[in-house]
Amino acid sequence: MPLFSYSLTRGSEARTVQLRKSNPQGWLIEAVRATFPDIAVKRANAIVRLRLEAVAAGSQTWHATLVDEPSNLLIYVVQTRT
Repeated sequence: MPLFSYSLTRGSEARTVQLRKSNPQGWLIEAVRATFPDIAVKRANAIVRLRLEAVAAGSQTWHATLVDEPSNLLIYVVQTRT
């Protein structure tokens, strides 16, 4: 099963978590819960609807942005192992 590294940044605070899951999209809420639990509780429905977009065609890197004033939550995911 692949290993994904989720890097989440909100304002000047950055946190990272690694999850061994079948795909990066399906476990996005778990990554947010592990790094920014307050946002996971407050914005769970919005997080579930977020869609990761490939950074470049064929790469194993994705990103998404959760709009959350006053600072957006920036999410980057990299597959580090297969």
